[in-house]
Amino acid sequence: MSADDRSIPYRIGDVVRLRRTHPCGGTDWEVLRTGIDFGLRCLNCGRRVMVPRGRFERSVKQRLKLGDGKPRLPGWEEAP
Repeated sequence: MSADDRSIPYRIGDVVRLRRTHPCGGTDWEVLRTGIDFGLRCLNCGRRVMVPRGRFERSVKQRLKLGDGKPRLPGWEEAP
C-alpha cells in the first residue's frame, strides 16, 4: 500500500484543526480548495493561505466537520 492509498480524502467545506496556531491565535481552518495544494481560510481572522498537500496532511490534527464538496464562490447562490 503506497502513501497515496492511505491519505484521507479531504473535501471542500471540511473544517480541520491544525497542530500549530495561526498568528491570530486560531487553529481551525476551512478547506476551500483541494488538489496538489490546499486552499485554507482561517475561521478566526478570515486569512486565506495555500499549503502544499504533504505539509497540509502532516499538520492536520483533527477533522471537526465534514464538508459537502461543493465550491463556495462569493456572490453565487445555490439554486433551490
